[in-house]
Amino acid sequence: MTVTVNRLMKAGSIGERALKPGLAANFRIVAVAVRGIPTAVRWFYLMFIFTLPYDAADLGFMTGSLSIAKISGLLFFAFYFFYYGFSRKRSLPHPPHAMWWFLIYMVIFVLSGLFEPVELAENVSFSGVFTFAQLLVFFLITSDLLKDEKMARRVLLTYAIASSLLALGMVAGLPGFSTNVGGGRVEAMGDNANASGQHMALSLLMLIGLTLNGTFKRLTSKALLPLLAMPLLAGIVMTGSRAAVGAFIIGCSVYVLPHWRSRRILISIILATVGIGAAIYMVAGNPDFMERWLQTYYESETSGREEIYGAAIEMISERPIFGWHPVGAFYELGTRVGLWTGRDAHNLFLDVLLGLGVMGAIPFLIGLWLCVRAAWRARSGVLGMLPLALIATNLAASIFHTNLTWKPQWFVLALTFAAASSKVGGSGRPSAILLARRPVKGVRRSS
Repeated sequence: MTVTVNRLMKAGSIGERALKPGLAANFRIVAVAVRGIPTAVRWFYLMFIFTLPYDAADLGFMTGSLSIAKISGLLFFAFYFFYYGFSRKRSLPHPPHAMWWFLIYMVIFVLSGLFEPVELAENVSFSGVFTFAQLLVFFLITSDLLKDEKMARRVLLTYAIASSLLALGMVAGLPGFSTNVGGGRVEAMGDNANASGQHMALSLLMLIGLTLNGTFKRLTSKALLPLLAMPLLAGIVMTGSRAAVGAFIIGCSVYVLPHWRSRRILISIILATVGIGAAIYMVAGNPDFMERWLQTYYESETSGREEIYGAAIEMISERPIFGWHPVGAFYELGTRVGLWTGRDAHNLFLDVLLGLGVMGAIPFLIGLWLCVRAAWRARSGVLGMLPLALIATNLAASIFHTNLTWKPQWFVLALTFAAASSKVGGSGRPSAILLARRPVKGVRRSS
C-alpha cells in the first residue's frame, strides 16, 4: 500500500519530529510488511515457556539432568535455528548490548576455572558454562521474539497459566503436586519451595500488568483473572517462601507508582494495593508461615543466611580482585560455615563476587544495569510498567537466592530489552517504512 506522510502522522504511526513539516507534502511512504514469526517457532516457544514452572518435575521415565523443560527447550531451539539460522529468508537477531557484557562474564568464568586449586581439579566441571551459554542463547532469542506485541502477551499469559495450574495442584493436594517438607512448607513437582514461590510471584505480577495493559477486554477474559490469581496467592503462602512474598510485594509497589503519563493510574494503584493486601492477609492466616516471619523479625532468623553472608563477605575482603574461583569459593564457604560438602552463597551478587571477584562482577553488573535501564525506558511502551515490576521482583529475590542459572531470571532480563525496543502494534507484524519523493512511479503496492 502507498499512503501519504500526512495521513500516517494523523494516525499516530509517525511521530511529529520524524519529518520536517515542509517535507510531508513532498513524500510518500511505502510500507513493506516484515515476515512474522513462523508457526512452528511460535508454538514450540509457548510450549517451552509453559514447562518452565515444571522444570524439576520427575515423570519417572526421565532421569538425571533430563526434564520436560529441557526437552521442550531443545525442540524449540531446533526449530528456531532451522528457520533463522539455516534459512536465507530470516537471519539471527542482533544481540542486545547487555549480552556482550554477559559474554565477557562467561569468558572470565571459564578462565577462572582453569586456575582452580589442584586438590579441587576433579570437581571442576564446565557443565555450568554450557548451561550459561544456553541461557545466553535463550536471552538473545527471547529479546527478539517478544518484540512482537501479540507474542509477548501470549507468552506472559502462558507462563501465568502454567504457574496457576501448578499452584492449583498444590492447593488441591494432587499426588506429586504437593509434598510437605516440614514446618508447614510445601514443595511442588519436586522443585524447591522457594523457586516455586518465585514462579507464582512473577505470574501474579504478569496478570496485574496484562490487566493494566488491556489484555483482558472481554467479560469472559476478565473473569479469568481471579480464577488464575487466587491459586497463585494460596500457592505462594503454601511454599512458605519469605523471599517470594517479599519480592512480590516489591513488584506490586512498582505498580503503585505508575508512569506519570499512564491513563490507568487509579486502577494501577487499586490492583497493586489489592495484591499486597491479599498477600499479607493470606500470610497472616497461615500460622506456620506467620511463625517464620515472626522469627525473622524478632530473632533475625534467616535459615542460616546471616552466618553464610558473614563468611562470604569475609572471603570477598580477602580476595576482592579475582575471587576464589567458582569451585574453590563453593567449598571454602562450606568449610567456613561447617559444611565440608560446600555451600551456596544464597545471594546472586555475593556469589559472583566470591567466585570471580571484582573482575567478574563488573561486566555482570553492567549487563544487569543495562537490563534495568531498558525496563525503565519501556514504561511508556506496550507493556507499561510490567517489565520494571518483574525485574524488580527478580532482583529482590536474588538477594536471598542465587538465581544465576534460573531460566525465568533470563526470561525477564530478555523481556526488558524486547519491551524497550518494541515498535509493533496490535497486528504483531512490524513494517519497514520507505520514503519516496513524489510522484512514485511503478510502486503502487507492497507485499
